[in-house]
Amino acid sequence: MSAYETKRLSKGGLFLRIDMPGVPKDSFVVAVDGDGYVTVMGRAPATMHDLSGRHYVGKVAIVPRGYDGRQIKVNAKDGVVRLIIRP
Repeated sequence: MSAYETKRLSKGGLFLRIDMPGVPKDSFVVAVDGDGYVTVMGRAPATMHDLSGRHYVGKVAIVPRGYDGRQIKVNAKDGVVRLIIRP
């Protein structure tokens, strides 16, 4: 299984799922830059079995023309962030 999933929704929207193990739901940051790139960042705190913690960052998608990058629905839970981008 991949650390991410993308698919086009039936009503033309886009769905993205990104796995970031250990990242609490309030530690995700989702941003869209001027070129339409969606960047997702997250920080997992250090734990007894992983003293260094984890930091994730990556550009995961380009918002296509006709889509509003400011209207991204974000749902984060249990180290997984799900994004829905509507046209």
